Amino acid sequence: MRNLQCLWIMLFIGFAFTTTARAELGQQLTISGQTLQLNGSGTRSKTLIQIYESGLYLKAPNQNASEILEQDELMAIRIRITSGFVSRSSLVASLREGLVQSTGGQTDQIKSETEMFIQTLKEEVKKNDVYDFIHVPSKGLYIVKNGKVLGTIPGLAFKKALFGIWLSDSPIDHDLRQAMLSAPSVR
Repeated sequence: MRNLQCLWIMLFIGFAFTTTARAELGQQLTISGQTLQLNGSGTRSKTLIQIYESGLYLKAPNQNASEILEQDELMAIRIRITSGFVSRSSLVASLREGLVQSTGGQTDQIKSETEMFIQTLKEEVKKNDVYDFIHVPSKGLYIVKNGKVLGTIPGLAFKKALFGIWLSDSPIDHDLRQAMLSAPSVR
């Protein structure tokens, strides 16, 4: 009985650690000669397993999610897969679900962009794969896997929906949203 109690305590401590741990994604991203700073980062866990680390990169610190979603300027979200349990199909299903949640179910306006996005995610997913979703003004959202550009989705509407998965008022994970918005106060 005591061993079972110890196991539960260890699982609880492990879960608490994975949900509050800071992601190790790098403090900067350089895109076309422009440097973006890590605004905030965190981890996403499901059923006691850490799934991925995620970070938001901006030109200047910002804690206002609505403002970030509306901005048409260079910014990125980086995701590093931390579990071998993530597959291409589970990633696609999760992203589709996140798009529905972030748009309040209003995905008709981004239907063709969503299908283009899903088509870029053809390759199998492995632990330590790094995805960058980079919004470039007047060019669109670049999908990059392990440094290789997989495709570009035009328009600001899809960027808002995709970034909304993590930053909208209905994010997939409220703690992760808060961590990504944990930039120092701007004065």
